[in-house]
Amino acid sequence: MKYQALYRKYRPKNFNEVAGQKITIQILKNAIMNNHISHAYLFFGPRGTGKTSIAKILARTINCENPVEGIPCEKCDSCLNSKDQNSIDIIEIDAASNNGVDEIRELKNKISFVPSELKYKVYIVDEVHMLSIGAFNALLKTLEEPPEHAIFILATTELQKVPLTIISRCQTLEFKKIDDNSMINKLSEIAKLENILITDDGLKEITRCSNGGLRDAIGLLEKASAYTSEEIDEDTIKEISGNISENELIEFYNIIKDKNIEKFIEKTSEFYNEGIDFSNILNSLIDYLRNDMINNKKYEKNVCNLIIELDNLVTQMGKSDNPKILFETNIINNMISENIKIENKKNEIQDESLEKKEQDSKVTNSKEYAQPNYNNDIKEIRVGNTLYNPQKNIISNIRNNWNMINDFAFDEEYGNIARILSSDIVPVAASDTNVILLSKLKGLANQINNDTINVEKIFEKAYNMKVKIICLSEEEWKKYTEEYKNNKEKFKYTEEVQKEKQHKTLKEKAKELFDD
Repeated sequence: MKYQALYRKYRPKNFNEVAGQKITIQILKNAIMNNHISHAYLFFGPRGTGKTSIAKILARTINCENPVEGIPCEKCDSCLNSKDQNSIDIIEIDAASNNGVDEIRELKNKISFVPSELKYKVYIVDEVHMLSIGAFNALLKTLEEPPEHAIFILATTELQKVPLTIISRCQTLEFKKIDDNSMINKLSEIAKLENILITDDGLKEITRCSNGGLRDAIGLLEKASAYTSEEIDEDTIKEISGNISENELIEFYNIIKDKNIEKFIEKTSEFYNEGIDFSNILNSLIDYLRNDMINNKKYEKNVCNLIIELDNLVTQMGKSDNPKILFETNIINNMISENIKIENKKNEIQDESLEKKEQDSKVTNSKEYAQPNYNNDIKEIRVGNTLYNPQKNIISNIRNNWNMINDFAFDEEYGNIARILSSDIVPVAASDTNVILLSKLKGLANQINNDTINVEKIFEKAYNMKVKIICLSEEEWKKYTEEYKNNKEKFKYTEEVQKEKQHKTLKEKAKELFDD
């Protein structure tokens, strides 16, 4: 019999065999049991977390004639016809290689044909974010009102690249990284069935390296079993994955923090000789620093800066022909600077004061578009432009995907405002042109309003939306909602015009005074 990769061999056949994703599984099982099946689903999340597997299970289950608690019976004609993915009514499309408008038009032409064998014709579109703009536009109407016999299941690892018009027509389900316990249990089960000897530390190391992706974890287990016929332990996994253990990682970080350059060079050479991937070291270090900061609530500016610099270094190393040299010089540069030294309070105050003076100097000596002055007129305009034509689907999508703001938490340019948005700000209303945010604290609302340019840039990057932002306090929002209930006609759309602010130089002012 032809050898089959382990991740394919142990792909789950029904919802009960799926590792992790308990919330998503329960939603789908309840929908099947209550006959509340949506016409279109959008699965999004990291790679290797079960999106395609669950899409195939869902396709089989909704076609089963006698499902039991959301599980296919495996006995009816539909189950037998769809077994081993042989049914012509379950169509899988790889959007990465079929991303043109012609392929989608062909799909639209065929969708009206009734299923040949099953109750529903199911279209599974993998990596849907790879479709072209023309293909997305061609899909829109079909996705909104497909024939009763057709169901779409879209899957993507990059939700931010999917147009909101597509998202709003689907029931979106988020796939999270597989938790460590579920992954270890699944790997242990596979190891027993395949007679693979592996220690508990080896399983934990695979889990750590795979970063929540079960497919990657199973692949690493298979690779380790091919590497050695002896018992697989932590060192074996480190050796084949080009990684280091957590203890070695902490030891390495302490060398950097203590600025021990000689020990750092010695350790780097040791890693290089062992074939350790420096990008893996950096990614592990970034995860360690981030988790240590968040879990222990040690929010330090120097640690945030270090995480940002290490992340930038990973990108640079990917483009370099000499990643080792780049790794060494960048880390040593950090070690001889003050960037990773814990600053005392006096230095922090001095740095912040100097930074403020530089910003003030840039503002007074440059010509730029002014940040809007949030007087009542601007506030009234932006609230009016939002409540004039509020869009429930848009605000619903923003709320459902609000955690995407966290992706900018450590961004050098947007990090500060992104952390404020993700901590105590709630989106409450949206139109095609405007979004209203709500804060419990008036001071925090003012802080958002004083930096709306960056907030709007975050929205554009995260949600692909060009909108104007206004943040209200709870008291202000309560006032506007009462007015809206009493008289919706009061809220009109008003074109907002940004005026260019001119800063005259000392020379220009002197010329005005003395030039007769």
